[in-house]
Amino acid sequence: MKFEKYIYKKKLKDLPEDLLPREKALKYGIDSLSESELLAIALGSGTKGMNVIGLSDLIIKKFGIENLKNIKLEDLIKIKGIGKTKALQILAVIELSKRINNDYKKITLSSPSDVFQLVKDLKKEKQEKLLAIYTNTLNQLLGKETIAIGSLNVLNAKPRDIFYHAIKYNAYGIILVHNHPEGSCEPSKEDIEFTENMKKLSLEMGFEILDHLIICEKGYFSFASEELI
Repeated sequence: MKFEKYIYKKKLKDLPEDLLPREKALKYGIDSLSESELLAIALGSGTKGMNVIGLSDLIIKKFGIENLKNIKLEDLIKIKGIGKTKALQILAVIELSKRINNDYKKITLSSPSDVFQLVKDLKKEKQEKLLAIYTNTLNQLLGKETIAIGSLNVLNAKPRDIFYHAIKYNAYGIILVHNHPEGSCEPSKEDIEFTENMKKLSLEMGFEILDHLIICEKGYFSFASEELI
């Protein structure tokens, strides 16, 4: 906590680049940021005595990410240093995310090709990424999360990170997606073992792994289509 307070009071120009949300987003992608880092970019600046990283972290910890959707102007302006302008910035981001989430519910993933259309930009990625897509019992999209980024073996991905978001979205189904940059779409032995393990764990947790797509330059491989799941 002492370290955090020290960081929060420093000027951004005096902090290492890896702690700066904008620089981190440019280097690793916007989906690599935490909730507080995303909020920091939206706010742009902090308050007297606290930089924007500290302010964003304070807001997330005070209200909780799950309660932000119900936050009101009067709740925000009670925080020292937040006036109506900053409060409206935060409310605008929250309202936009609500509307995006509502649009998600209109998307139905009935086939592997539907999933591929949602994630086809992975074909262009030079880094490996593991995504998890969450659906309800009607196969409607609830959310999409990046679970891991970088040079990875899917066996190193933590199941708890996948299930955390499944619980958050109150999901029924989980669709795993990862890419093979500069490689074929065929699953490796590790890909198959990982998928089998996730299928077993999901059933124990009350979820269902509906599919696992591997994306490559030529297209995609679907575990469900090949009856491997």
